[in-house]
This record gives sequence, structure tokens and C-alpha cells, in this order.
Amino acid sequence: MKILVIGNEGFIAGHMIPRLREEGHDVVGLDVMANDNSENGYFAHRGDILIEEDVLKAARGCDMVINLAAKHHDFGILREEFFLINGQGTKNCLSCLSKLGIKKFLFCSTVAVYGERDEESHERMTLKPSNDYGESKKAGEDIVRQWADEDASREILIIRPVVVFGPHNYANMFRLIDNIYLNRFLMVGKGGNIKAVAYVENLVEAMLFMIKKMSSGVETINYSDQPHKISSEITNVIRQKLGRKPVRFRVPLGLAVCLAYPFDILARIVNFNFPITAKRIKKFNAPTVHGSQKVRDLGFKQKVTTEEGLGRMVQWYLKDGYQNRFRCAAGSVQNDKIGEKQR
Repeated sequence: MKILVIGNEGFIAGHMIPRLREEGHDVVGLDVMANDNSENGYFAHRGDILIEEDVLKAARGCDMVINLAAKHHDFGILREEFFLINGQGTKNCLSCLSKLGIKKFLFCSTVAVYGERDEESHERMTLKPSNDYGESKKAGEDIVRQWADEDASREILIIRPVVVFGPHNYANMFRLIDNIYLNRFLMVGKGGNIKAVAYVENLVEAMLFMIKKMSSGVETINYSDQPHKISSEITNVIRQKLGRKPVRFRVPLGLAVCLAYPFDILARIVNFNFPITAKRIKKFNAPTVHGSQKVRDLGFKQKVTTEEGLGRMVQWYLKDGYQNRFRCAAGSVQNDKIGEKQR
């Protein structure tokens, strides 16, 4: 197939596009950061998902469109921005597909559509997003389902991944590795909370697996690596890969949150993305339990363990990531690119 990947300059796309090409697909890209060239071995259009002419130009002649572009960042994004890209951008994209007669579409959503829950999520659950990002992705999913209802022959795949990590990602897992490497990390709380994560190569393979199974209608799939790990296990794997000793000292959660609250206030005042805030501490200590049994029941087999994935990311961090760690800094051009989640 000829496949358009929207958000080709982003993290997940950087791992997915080579695999699509290995599978024999002809790939084109569309991204606000692209250069209108084929320097990566495929042609990438510079364009915006919100601009009809850009999408039409890039999608013309394609058999399928994969939308990996979204607004997603922990800091500095307004509610309106989330809905503009994740909602209106999706609507504009699907309008263009209708005009071109393209009927195969993959929408990359998120487990944030489930909201904060103690029980393990599954695809049949009622969606109750608890933040702007989750709400905007739910809005995008609703738009996709409405588009599917207009033509029974359309084939739609909705993927809901958990936190994705791996080489070339400068988000939360990178911050954790960076803080441990720089001896700035303190274990807060007992560390017994499950943190569902997905190594990027596993997610890509699950997406490719499901693309081969696409048929008329809408298929929705969660993705997280198995088995789940608790936060202290993830932390100690990283410490071991970095040559550090396991965690021995722990700071009580309540004390850490109280001490970090001033950073939350200061962040709002000076508009700076501090690496340590009460919000981040509470998020790290909250359980995130998301099931992915459905894709496994269909026959998907995960190839890389969480330990192996963390090891590969640590190796990349030591070789290349550390010297580019400024990409986590607030306000940088690179962070804007990651913030767009042009996956």
C-alpha cells in the first residue's frame, strides 16, 4: 500500500516508518517540521493537519492514512490547543480522505481517554477522561466513529497506547533516566504502584500486526507491555543498567508533595517547566493499569521485555541522549516538536 504518515517527524513515526518500508509499503509523510524532500528515503511534505490543501496534497494517491500527530505535553498547552489539533485536525483529515476516496485510517489515541481509575482498563469500558488531553483524544475518537458510520466499507483502527518509551524520546522516561544518572533522583513513596509502559518497538509491531487485520468497521485496541511493572521495579532496572545501586532510601509521599508545591506555583508564574513538581510526583506514584489482552488474544506476541527496552533506552541515553538533554528544557524548539507529539 501507499501510506501517508501524518506526524512523520515524531518519536513513534521514527520507529514505525522504517518498519512500514521493510514490509514493502510506499510511505509519504506530512509534518509541520518536514522539509519537502526525501532525505530519509521517502518523501515528506511540510504541512499542517489543520490545512485542507496540505492534507489533500500529501494524501493524494494513498491507500491508507496513519495519524500520529497530536497535542500532548505535561506543561504549557491550553485546552483549546489540545482540541484544535486532536479534534479539529482529525476532522479536517477525515474530510480530505472522504474527498479522495481513501477508506483505511489509523488513529493514534491514548489510554488517557479512560481517566484515572484503580481497576485495569479494557476496550469495552465507558470513557471518562480526567484531563484536557484525554478529553480531546476522546473527541477525536468520536469524530472517527462518526466518519465510519457514514460508510460501512471504511476500515478504521484506533490504537490506545500507554506511556511509550525508547531511544529518541525525551519525555517522562528520559527525565527519570536523566535524574538517576545525575544523582538527582529520590524514590518517593513505597514504589508499589503499577506503571503500564510500552517500549516503542513493541507498540509499532502491534500496530503493524493490527493493520494486516483491518476490515470494515472500527477496531479499538489498547497497547501496553506485559507483564506490568511497579514503579520501584522500573526505577531499579534503570539504576542497574546505569551501574547504580538499588534504591534504599525513600521519601514519604506526603512530605515530598508538600515540599514540591512551591515549584508548581512558581512554574505557573514564570512559565517554566520544572523537572520536579508536586503534580509530577503524584503522577509518578499513581497507579496506571491498562490491559492489552485483546491484541494478544488476536495472536500478537511481544518481542521485547520491559527490562530489555529500558536497557536499550539507557544505552542510547549514554551514547547520544545525554548530550541532547536540553530537549527537555521548556521553550526549546526541539521540545515544541516533541510537545506536538508528531509521533
